[in-house]
Amino acid sequence: MEVREEVRQLALPLAEEAGHELVDVEFVVQGRLRIIRVLLDKPGGITVGDCQLFSRRLSDCLDMNQTVAGAYHLEVSSPGMDRPLRTLEAVARFAGRRVNVQTHEAHDGQRRFEGDLVGADGTRVGVRTEGGREHWFEWDDVRSARLVVDPWSEVRSRGGTR
Repeated sequence: MEVREEVRQLALPLAEEAGHELVDVEFVVQGRLRIIRVLLDKPGGITVGDCQLFSRRLSDCLDMNQTVAGAYHLEVSSPGMDRPLRTLEAVARFAGRRVNVQTHEAHDGQRRFEGDLVGADGTRVGVRTEGGREHWFEWDDVRSARLVVDPWSEVRSRGGTR
């Protein structure tokens, strides 16, 4: 089993027990440095204390199970404002928000689409770009999807007035 999946299997019950959502797990190797990144969220937002407590518990589990051979760095944090969307459930939850979607294959000559997240429909995800055009992609074709921090969205929604 790959390290990322093994960490996910250890982290998921810990997150659920604490009332957190496990947003993502990354495993990165940079030379001899191994980094495990865990992104957590909860209603009202995750705190530094939540991350600290979760980090201690997960670190103990990783060491007990000898998940990573040798030394590693464990980073536990919130997903941030530009949160990755890793599941169709997350896509449905954040429908209406601004998003950047990158696909594996080109659609209409492009692989990057930014606009309003229409939501999920079965196994597809939709993005409404400027001009109101909707683009739908099979979830398996989505390389990455992230919320976009848009400081001007409120101004646009009021029609450009302050």
